[in-house]
Amino acid sequence: MSERIKDGDISPTELIEVSLDKIKILDPILNAFITVIERDELFRQAQIAEKEISHGKYRGALHGIPFSIKDIIHAKGIRSTAGSKILTDYVPKSSASVVRRMKKAGAILIGTNNLNEFASGITGLNPFYGSSKNPWDTTRLSGGSSGGSAVAVSAGMVLFSLGTDTGGSITVPASLCGVVGLKPTYGRISVNNIFPLAPTLDHAGCITKSVWDAAAVLEYAAGWDALDATSANNNVPSYTKIIEKPNLKGLRIAVLEEYFCDSLHSEIAGLFYEFVDFLRSMKTVVIDDINLQDTEEYYESWRNIRLAEATNVHLNWINRRAEDYSPEVREMLVQGKRISAVDYINSLRTVKEIRSEFLAMFSNRKIDAIVVPSTIAPAPRVDDNVVRVGKNVVLGTRQALLRNTIVFNSTGLPAISIPIGFTNSNMPVGVQIVGPPFKEEIILSIAYCYELICSNMDRFVPQLH
Repeated sequence: MSERIKDGDISPTELIEVSLDKIKILDPILNAFITVIERDELFRQAQIAEKEISHGKYRGALHGIPFSIKDIIHAKGIRSTAGSKILTDYVPKSSASVVRRMKKAGAILIGTNNLNEFASGITGLNPFYGSSKNPWDTTRLSGGSSGGSAVAVSAGMVLFSLGTDTGGSITVPASLCGVVGLKPTYGRISVNNIFPLAPTLDHAGCITKSVWDAAAVLEYAAGWDALDATSANNNVPSYTKIIEKPNLKGLRIAVLEEYFCDSLHSEIAGLFYEFVDFLRSMKTVVIDDINLQDTEEYYESWRNIRLAEATNVHLNWINRRAEDYSPEVREMLVQGKRISAVDYINSLRTVKEIRSEFLAMFSNRKIDAIVVPSTIAPAPRVDDNVVRVGKNVVLGTRQALLRNTIVFNSTGLPAISIPIGFTNSNMPVGVQIVGPPFKEEIILSIAYCYELICSNMDRFVPQLH
């Protein structure tokens, strides 16, 4: 689309028209959006983009491209509910830094996407605005909390969406909806003017239809931001140029079976090991005998930090307006109050030790990337409280969906989920590729090479009517 816009084959106003038409038809079914910007305003922006491009002021790959944002990311003058009752009528007076970067690149914000209340969930269910629906099967979960973003991209309502990820909120819905979800290194994309869930775990990222698109978005979204104390001042390379000449030969890619593959749904296991075979066929060195330490600490340490920090964020509201939260989120915040300072500090120390183990894997064993399944089960049904992943293994839905992602939020490592196939019931399955800090080009290159060979953009298009 970028090339066609640049060449004048298609106009931004035509793209906006297509997006709005799809939203009008599909959103009543899929419930991906909370707010859609007024039509006249969108066409005004599109016409400005057309004029700039026709006068030779083309800004790059995002110019004239419609996008959406998770309704926790602020855009000036656009209602930002965070999927909550408390912020139903809140309208930010300034935009998130990442939104400003998108607009500077010429992208056109079309609306805000549905999410779990205050991003406090992995399911995509929301009691106040309705739940986002998986476009492959509306009886199944979209995943969350960036569920509306994944649904909007999967269904073709927008070409990309910005989301946030605290425990798997980008990579999990991307996997369940058959799209690409990129969670860059902690601090790579500014979280300024994004309502926080747990500040030491919160990442900003994107959901796209293709790996190239994710690379293009990251090029414009990444970079140091003086308004964000967690923002990293690292060089941002031209990801699209790097991945367009992917060369996997000689890469050392570790397959982490311990913990990550202990409780896999049989169909996911089959697809995952087919992906591993693909890596072997590309003459990469695959190492699968790495022993991990303290895997039993992954969930508990993440949970303590996530609950304690979320409760601190919401402390005034939970004390004064507890009845305005859903029972599920209210209970999470109450649990956060029960976490002692000692437990919180111990969890921070544990996470630091886990991160050191992963960093040593990259440096001492010369590992370039890690691959693990994105989720251990395909999208559960909306009413499922538990997930069966084997004859004798039954897990709570939340625990099952979070299992393979939380540690990469705790450690802040970059991760991308890409679709690799379908279950027998035609539900998409994803694989997660994880890299060293600020080496997104490595995981993008691996993902892009697979995407080119396997024609993923053609395969993962839900049949919506």
